[in-house]
Amino acid sequence: MDPGLDRLKARLRSLTMISGVASAEADVARHLAECLRPLADEVMADNFGNVIALRRGAEGGPRLMIAAHSDEVGLMVRRIDPEGFLRFHAIGTISPSILPAKRVLVAGKWPGVIGAVAGHLDAGGHAAVRQVPELHIDVGAGSEAEARVWGIREGDPVTFASELCDLHNPALVMGKAIDNRIGCAVLLDIFERIQGTPLGGDLYGVVNVMEEIGLRGARMTTARVRPDWAIALDTVPAEDTPMSQERALGIGRGPVIQLIEGRPDAFVGTAIHPRVRDFLLDTARAEDIEVQLSAQYGNWTTDAAAIHLGAEGIPSGFISIPRRYAHSPNELLDLNDAMQAARLAIAAVKRNVSGLSFALLD
Repeated sequence: MDPGLDRLKARLRSLTMISGVASAEADVARHLAECLRPLADEVMADNFGNVIALRRGAEGGPRLMIAAHSDEVGLMVRRIDPEGFLRFHAIGTISPSILPAKRVLVAGKWPGVIGAVAGHLDAGGHAAVRQVPELHIDVGAGSEAEARVWGIREGDPVTFASELCDLHNPALVMGKAIDNRIGCAVLLDIFERIQGTPLGGDLYGVVNVMEEIGLRGARMTTARVRPDWAIALDTVPAEDTPMSQERALGIGRGPVIQLIEGRPDAFVGTAIHPRVRDFLLDTARAEDIEVQLSAQYGNWTTDAAAIHLGAEGIPSGFISIPRRYAHSPNELLDLNDAMQAARLAIAAVKRNVSGLSFALLD
């Protein structure tokens, strides 16, 4: 296997092992800051745990921000029942249908399982899907008092207990928090592979917090960096399984350049800036990188939806990595797509030189 792919997989494995539910991702951010420190001219962190790594380029060149996010979807303890069962909220978008019988880890310490109807009591599979408020986590405590003696409290974050697993094809892996630890791993790869390369403008590698609960970190870092343009480095749901009707996006076919994304019900989202779109497509052609295009709208969003609204408006685009079974304990991706995403981002960084303009009316 390609040594670069091995290195990327090792990074992803170490990152997915860290618990980092949105609003409780400090350990992930701390790990990434340490990894970026020897690769950047300066690494900064703010009060919320957003990490900004700067590689200085030519003075007066365009300031490019490449942003990933550190948080993962998960759960949060909202109440401890008198019998010791934990009631919880979902943090991020999670389908209730996937939750029963899943192993979890409470506050990174206490293993548990989400309760489920016994199989022989629902052999026909007709039981209604229980919604999140009806579900509970069983950590083996015999009472509320016992759970509290252990140290469990309301507000404790809960992650899926699923380690990164290699499939028979060594380029395919599955596990929790692929969204968006793969983006973080690619960001590290970018900074490592441009070592010693003079840059035509400043590069800001940003790891945002709380993307899954409102793109909050992206708003903070954009205000601080004020980039001239930006790329959101994230994942996108694949549609290449029997459960999908579209079959438009698939793993193993290269990174995705999203043309539009968002949640119209929440009035959140953006379309790729036309000049950024053309720049990324031209770069992919020049580097012979196969990419996929997505015009899906209505189901998800990325940090670009917040970044593009910064300052007087920041031309923004996407380099997305497709993965199956989004926001589940076993998201599945092809690491070759991530490798090509890194190639495309690095080529974009090298073309980020003085004179580059994204003004639509020039």
